[in-house]
Amino acid sequence: MNPSDVKILIVEDTTSLVLTYKEYLASEGFSLEVAATGKEAEEKISAYGPDIVLLDLNLPDKDGMEILKDLRTSCEETKVIVVTANASINIAIEAMQEGAYDFLVKPFQKERLLITVKNAIEQLQLSQEREQLSRAVESYREELDRKSYAGFIGSSPPMQAIYRMIDSSAPSKATVFITGESGTGKEVCARAIHDMSPRADKPFVALNCGAIPKDLIESEVFGHVKGAFTGASSDRDGAASRANGGTLFLDEICEMNMDLQVKLLRFLQTGSFMKVGGEKEEHVDIRIVCATNKDPLEEVQAERFR
Repeated sequence: MNPSDVKILIVEDTTSLVLTYKEYLASEGFSLEVAATGKEAEEKISAYGPDIVLLDLNLPDKDGMEILKDLRTSCEETKVIVVTANASINIAIEAMQEGAYDFLVKPFQKERLLITVKNAIEQLQLSQEREQLSRAVESYREELDRKSYAGFIGSSPPMQAIYRMIDSSAPSKATVFITGESGTGKEVCARAIHDMSPRADKPFVALNCGAIPKDLIESEVFGHVKGAFTGASSDRDGAASRANGGTLFLDEICEMNMDLQVKLLRFLQTGSFMKVGGEKEEHVDIRIVCATNKDPLEEVQAERFR
């Protein structure tokens, strides 16, 4: 926590003491506010949200102990350092019982004040770290308890690992390659990545590269213009155009012929393509998710996959 991020409210009605405290604390770079009355202190606490309150118990309009009690209810994380000229041990005990972090008796040295404030800051940091850790543990516990997730059903450790991988990859724009045997849920995984991503409200277009004749797959991916080949009676958008803004899922991509793999590589690099028979280059913003039931490394070694 940087000193400039630490907000300290000085509640004191004696001007000379206010100036002294400000001089002590300003030299450390803290952000400071001052209140001279109980009413002003309550207003500043509400508006300013201090991390530390240097609280005089003897105020002209209100007992400082009442402000301390209110702070424990409204601002539990705020560290209150009570300041009083009364050295009575009973007041010190009462203040600590009401939640004061520490107790200073006037007059005190600069070093005593700064040590107390810095100790309070350390406690604030520890509290924040504990809260962050607690939230992280709770989040992790919730993840471990997930019995279903975005179309998947399963609560085993391997499934929880898959859920976490999807959580990690979904927000990215990176291309994802899913491998696995037929029937293991590769398309469910692809759709989960889309549904958990910022593109969830855009199209998800799935194309099975293994189920489309090789001479038609380029048209299916990029589209074609009228007259591009026999039977092309009108212009037609391909899967790339239909998925604009969303996700294009290319299933069984290892079935794609080598010539189209070259064109697909350029498309992945630039986001640009031309329809079959077209002369105009088109550009789309899509995320590619691919899948295969084959071993991609074996396919590369066999020179069937780029």
